[in-house]
Amino acid sequence: MKFQVTDRSGIEAGVLVRSSYIVVSIHDTYSPPAKVKKQSGLRGLLQLAFDDAEPTRSTELAGTFTLMTCQQADEIWKFVEQHKDDAGAVIVHCEAGVSRSPAVAAALCKGMGGNDRQFFRKYQPNMYVYRLMLEAARRRTA
Repeated sequence: MKFQVTDRSGIEAGVLVRSSYIVVSIHDTYSPPAKVKKQSGLRGLLQLAFDDAEPTRSTELAGTFTLMTCQQADEIWKFVEQHKDDAGAVIVHCEAGVSRSPAVAAALCKGMGGNDRQFFRKYQPNMYVYRLMLEAARRRTA
């Protein structure tokens, strides 16, 4: 399975994928979901809302931020596994395509036995999201 990262404008413009694919669509909690084009090859769409934030020990998050949950990480894995036989690619997008979506794509890639380094070279994955996704992968195989 291949993994591709894009931003909101990229997914709304339509992505070029040469195989069947699924989309994990991530939007901020204060923004509406992206308008994902129903192109040929699209086999499924999962839309989730959580903000691009990471908890830290030294500061508390303002009450306006919503972190990704373990349940959302589990939901992504379940969605991908449901489509592993009918989709050749996973397109993951968030607002800017720099932090949350590369974190999800990197964890999916690693959890499925691939090399996630490309996502760390090209992007700045949200490490909180990345760790939640890897923890969810471990729960699924335990």
